[in-house]
Amino acid sequence: MIFTSDFGKFVNVSYSSNGDCRMENLLIQYLEKGFHEPEKPDLSRPKPFVTISREFGCPSKPVAEMLVEALNKYALGEKDPKWKMINKEVVEQAARELDLEPNRIKYLFNAERRGTWDDILASFSDNYKSNLKIKKTIKEVITSFALEGHVVLVGRGSVAITQSMPRSLHIRLQGPLEWRASEYAQRHDINYEEALKVAIETDKKRTGLIEIFLGKKFDPGIFDLIINCQRISKEDIVRTIVYQMQLRKMI
Repeated sequence: MIFTSDFGKFVNVSYSSNGDCRMENLLIQYLEKGFHEPEKPDLSRPKPFVTISREFGCPSKPVAEMLVEALNKYALGEKDPKWKMINKEVVEQAARELDLEPNRIKYLFNAERRGTWDDILASFSDNYKSNLKIKKTIKEVITSFALEGHVVLVGRGSVAITQSMPRSLHIRLQGPLEWRASEYAQRHDINYEEALKVAIETDKKRTGLIEIFLGKKFDPGIFDLIINCQRISKEDIVRTIVYQMQLRKMI
């Protein structure tokens, strides 16, 4: 028995008749594990993350960007992890893992389901991926980002997928439908009726996406904090989120 400083443990070593050194299975397994297994997150010390869900017309991206900037002010040391926003990265990462173009999986984010006939036709493709496989991959990607921690996940059904994970804060941005449609019509120079139609359809798709991953009807009780964007400024929304994170000792 000898002590190997590289591995910090005792390892059995035996010698054959020709002088060759044969290490026991423990060392071999240790080496194989080190070279072939990716580093896994320490689940005993969960890292903080935030999800932001929104109704159509609410400023999720500006709020997320401002929140990341505010949170990074707490990361003063060089080794302190920096916060980042995750949005389209979910689609891109899931598409890479499925070996598909991103537009091939975007239908799911619109809460659309391929019909039986579409699935039959697609199955003849060499690169066919089922609805179940796509859904499973998206869940794994979002869970991976959340486990990595120090991320603000915007939409993509992340609130439903990460419900049971600790050290999380789930935010819902909403506002009166008429106000959201009016704001959108002004920003994009379209008539109110058209904006109202887009708002209703988009809200339905986003709710549908949450229900797909939640596995049940949408319930606002899945959120920790619901904020009316008509009455509260983006700056105060960010201050409110940061304060809640401080209370929860997430930062």
